[in-house]
Amino acid sequence: MSRIFKTPEEAEAAFYEAIEQADIKALDEVWSSDDNIVCVHPGSSRIEGRRAVMDSYVELFSDAPILNFSIVDALYTGNEGLAVHLVREEIELDGEVVSVMVSTNIYHVEGGGWRMLLHHASPEPDAAFQDDYADFQGFDDTGFDDLDDELDELDEPRRPPVLH
Repeated sequence: MSRIFKTPEEAEAAFYEAIEQADIKALDEVWSSDDNIVCVHPGSSRIEGRRAVMDSYVELFSDAPILNFSIVDALYTGNEGLAVHLVREEIELDGEVVSVMVSTNIYHVEGGGWRMLLHHASPEPDAAFQDDYADFQGFDDTGFDDLDDELDELDEPRRPPVLH
């Protein structure tokens, strides 16, 4: 019988523990049985479907070192049947933080418990890059180049750049 996760937080803790232990059976219990699940590993394309997602973890576990995850920042939203967790993962190898990811984890109620529908992890943008972008003055450093002029002529208001 499959494990029942009483809360999305319990399912999330089991998800990261399964990855840390490279335990495909435990990971399998966290994910929804629905074939519409989706996973995006850092730097990878979207993986769709239960079999493809689980196969991606089998491959990941066969090659990867043992990692430890710490969730250091989390935002939660949802309702009685759907939960969205936006988390910041600090990933450690041999006690040293080697990577920071920003991830979205989505859970839903299935079979009386919470199961994962989506995991999307991306490297956290470099803070130095964000600081440099705040001072961006156009492509020729004058603040007045052809692209700036073209953007000024658009009817729609400018939108901030998407950095992911």
